[in-house]
Amino acid sequence: MPLKILIYVLTFLLIQLPGVAQDLPEGGEETLSKEDVRKFREKQKSDNLFFEANRAKLTDNPEKAFTLFKECVDNDPSNDAAWYELSQLYYTKGDISGAIHAASKAYALSPENTWYSMSLAVLYQNNNQNEDALKIFETLLKSDPDNVDYAFELANLWIKLNKPQEALKIYDQLEIKIGVNEDLSMRKHRLYLATGKSKKALEELENLARAYSWDSRILSMLAEYYILQGNTEGALKTYKQIQEVAPDDPYIDISLADFYRQLGEIEKATLSLKKGFSNPFLDADTKIQVMMSYYSQVKDYDGIEDDVAELSNILAEAHPNEPRVMVLRAEILMMGEQYKEAKQIYLRIIETDPGKYQLWENLLRCSAILEEYNDLDRDSKQAMELFPVQPIPFYFNGVANYMLKKYDEAVRSLTSGINIIAGDKKLTSDFYSIIGDSHHSAGNNSESFAAYELALKANPDNALVLNNYAYHLSIISQELEKAKQMAEKALILDPGNPYYLDTYAWVLYKKGDFAGALIYIEQALKAEQGSSATVLEHYGDILFKLDRKSEAQTAWKQASEKGAGSEFLESKVKEGKLYE
Repeated sequence: MPLKILIYVLTFLLIQLPGVAQDLPEGGEETLSKEDVRKFREKQKSDNLFFEANRAKLTDNPEKAFTLFKECVDNDPSNDAAWYELSQLYYTKGDISGAIHAASKAYALSPENTWYSMSLAVLYQNNNQNEDALKIFETLLKSDPDNVDYAFELANLWIKLNKPQEALKIYDQLEIKIGVNEDLSMRKHRLYLATGKSKKALEELENLARAYSWDSRILSMLAEYYILQGNTEGALKTYKQIQEVAPDDPYIDISLADFYRQLGEIEKATLSLKKGFSNPFLDADTKIQVMMSYYSQVKDYDGIEDDVAELSNILAEAHPNEPRVMVLRAEILMMGEQYKEAKQIYLRIIETDPGKYQLWENLLRCSAILEEYNDLDRDSKQAMELFPVQPIPFYFNGVANYMLKKYDEAVRSLTSGINIIAGDKKLTSDFYSIIGDSHHSAGNNSESFAAYELALKANPDNALVLNNYAYHLSIISQELEKAKQMAEKALILDPGNPYYLDTYAWVLYKKGDFAGALIYIEQALKAEQGSSATVLEHYGDILFKLDRKSEAQTAWKQASEKGAGSEFLESKVKEGKLYE
């Protein structure tokens, strides 16, 4: 019968009954003395009050129940059950002293009643009367010596009373009865630790480990304690024991890795990690957490990148269908500049779960670095549709179209992207930079320079824009002083950049400062390994202006061998003359 129905039935029966029987024993008042009749009537009244009080309690009327139970004990102070019920109601009202008084009355009337004893002992503990509670539990344990719960409660009270030796005596007596037990041993272990007896604490763990020599979890606790004690020999021996008794334990190799890490033996630690990561019984999430935690505590060392890459590969092979594992693998491949492999993983993950934006951004970065601009164009368009409020896909689409020489499409994508940038001035500047480059390549100088101005307004320290703007002005020989200032600032922001050195040299050339131009073009040649055709051609032009014509022709020939230069390069080589 459900509890609610049972309560209802009991309540119904209580309400239907007028009370307990009122009849005197057989023979009536004639057979009893007046005193006996009086006592009988008082007992009947007490019984009726107790009955009514319980009915009030069952019908969820605690105030009425409290009044009736109180009247009950006033009428019959020997009613231990009424005192017990009254103590519960006092406690519910938050009156601890009243609860203790009533519980004490019940306990005094019936000290053998376990419920009364336990109730009073708990009340004593709640009121910090631990010595009174201890006396009760001592009595309980004497009456039931095999009761483990009583023994533990008594030990806890001795600990609260700052007498740990008394608690240990109880634990030792228990151990004689029930044998070595994990709960008991760990209580003793913690108590020895709390009292500064580390040697005894160790002995408890060693005894426990001997008793449970097959339990890898308990052996692991012992190994960890050895480590805390600085006993590396004991720890290693215990770890080896775990490997023997539980060779498939998924955590032992992880524990060993941490052990070796603390000793500074990184090679052994990494080998243990690799073995643990190969274990199919260790879940992927745990492995990822271990990997992140481990390398956050390890100092950089030669070969760390290779170790991380190998661990991520082991993870991926063990859990090829776990998205988090594959994402981690792809990110580590990117860190190792293995963009082609990373790109393939991102494509595979996105195919099954296209809703995660960061995966798309990483995919686009891989394609951009790999200079796979058709893929970049295709994937960035899809990302733009999926994430219309994210500006980066618009940026990459602009870059892709610029490199594919689809300048109008590049400008459209970049202009749309600018409208959704939320206050990121550097990103805004980068957008306008590509817009400027696209307009320039399309032959729209005025639109190009306007875009560069907006880029520098957003970020005056955008060295790339400063350089490109200056170079394009120098090409058409306009605002050369402004070009010089911008090229000079770009060099200050990024000193030694060969492209910026070339631009500054070319601006000086256009201003007629050929000696100054020579200084910077020679720096550009030194800074750029395998100098480009453009830089070599500029070098030849500067040398020619300085009347070093044979050297100039040599530089032009070298430029021609590098590839496409200006439209005049072949004429310069053939005729040994400067054409501009």
